[in-house]
Amino acid sequence: MTNVHIITGGSSGIGFECAKEFTDGKVLITGRNEEKLAAAAKDLEGLGLDVAYKSSDISDQASVDDLLAYGKSLGKIKTILNSAGVSGVGASSKMTFEIDLLGSLHLIKAAEKAMDQGGALILISSMMGHVVPDNPAYDGLLAEPDGQGAIDQLVEIVGDKSDLAYNFSKKGVQLMVKKYADAFGEKGLRIVSVSPGIIMTPMAKKAAEEHAETMKRMEAVTPMRRNGEPQDIAKAVKFLASDEASFITGTDLLVDGGLNLKLGQLMANK
Repeated sequence: MTNVHIITGGSSGIGFECAKEFTDGKVLITGRNEEKLAAAAKDLEGLGLDVAYKSSDISDQASVDDLLAYGKSLGKIKTILNSAGVSGVGASSKMTFEIDLLGSLHLIKAAEKAMDQGGALILISSMMGHVVPDNPAYDGLLAEPDGQGAIDQLVEIVGDKSDLAYNFSKKGVQLMVKKYADAFGEKGLRIVSVSPGIIMTPMAKKAAEEHAETMKRMEAVTPMRRNGEPQDIAKAVKFLASDEASFITGTDLLVDGGLNLKLGQLMANK
């Protein structure tokens, strides 16, 4: 049976770069813009990949369930990568939580039911999730964002600071990975997250133009003395999705050139 690799946010950026790595089956890319998906699928086909695409919205559980049902119709779901999300720029705090946090939970719940044994769910988190301290006042809400009033309570905590909502959401992703590791393991599945640092996607390149001094300072203090490229994340994702990583679950992999080690210093000097 054909292996199916589902990639949300697969039409651009990190998701698109990751899609290039899955040459051992069918790649199903998804997102909200069907026109962009069709163009990306054509590009991937030009690289020799077997590609399908389907529009979906991860903030809607029914849409996610429908996506995975379609994936199962194509073969054996081996990998689900959640690269969809918003950066917190240009989105409200509530929208950021609904897409980045609740959307991840929707995929977790659907994947647990739909994935075949040996499969891996990989959620893109962020190094910024590591700057949010543990706190019982919100950790439970982040780990169970579908609880009654959870999203509204989180919005009250961060206010209208959507960048904070992004950081909190990414911490929540890491907490949910730990929470669901047992349930996934019982079914022969794995769940992990990857926390990128500064990755030079089109969005990051735009930020580099608008905040050149800040971006240069962050690059200078990064132990590897460079920013990341989408390929850095794609290679890590490919490994985590492979059978070589069959004993890795319930954890987060930082792929940031060591920048997380300097974040406290950078934030203190703001």
